[in-house]
Amino acid sequence: MIRLLSLPALFLALFAAAAAAQTKPPAAPQYWVTYAYDAATGAWGLGWGKTDRQATINDALSRCAKPGCKAGDVTLGRCIASAQGTQKGVWFGTGNDAETAKGNALRFCRAGPAGSTCEALAVRCAG
Repeated sequence: MIRLLSLPALFLALFAAAAAAQTKPPAAPQYWVTYAYDAATGAWGLGWGKTDRQATINDALSRCAKPGCKAGDVTLGRCIASAQGTQKGVWFGTGNDAETAKGNALRFCRAGPAGSTCEALAVRCAG
C-alpha cells in the first residue's frame, strides 16, 4: 500500500520539476520608430531599430541634421516609411512590416495636397 501512495507522489514531483525546468522563450524586443522633420527646409530623417525611445529620437534628429528638425510621433513598431508627392512636404507611416509602413505613409501623403502623385521615399525596419 505504501508503494501505491508513493507512485502518484513521485509522478507529481516529476511533473512539478519538469514544469519548473521549462523556460519561456525570451520576449521579442520592442523597437521604437520615429521621424524628424524641418518644415522650413524640407529636411527629414528616420529613427528605427532601437529598443531605447530617446536613442531613436536622437537617431532621427541626427539623420535630419538641420537646426529646425523636430521629432515627430514616437511609437513602438518594427518599420517606418516616408512618402512625398509633387507638393512640398513629406509624410510618414509606421507598421510592423515594410508594406504596412509604406502603405500608411502613402495613404497619409495622398490625403494631403499631393493627391495621387505620392511615391515612397524610404522604408526602414528593425531586425
